[in-house]
Amino acid sequence: MSRARRTPSTLFPPGVALLPEDFSERLNVLKEITGLSWDGMAVCMGVDSRQLLRWRQGGWPNGGAMLALVRLAIRVPGGLGELLDEDVTVTYKPRR
Repeated sequence: MSRARRTPSTLFPPGVALLPEDFSERLNVLKEITGLSWDGMAVCMGVDSRQLLRWRQGGWPNGGAMLALVRLAIRVPGGLGELLDEDVTVTYKPRR
């Protein structure tokens, strides 16, 4: 019985490194889901609240800020899927 060999390109097809066009709306939904204020959200992420304001006005997070945003979103049931407009399942295991 032979098994078809799968190459990395078939396991992990190329993606698109763009956030959804309605990212600012999705950010607002994430804020509502968390129950945080914009300032509270910024504190939890470790970013300046002005950065969140820029994102709400159509800007995009840089690498470090995006990681902080994803870390916040995974702590909220359905948060990452809502933020990225994708069906995702996340199992969150906090560090000890």
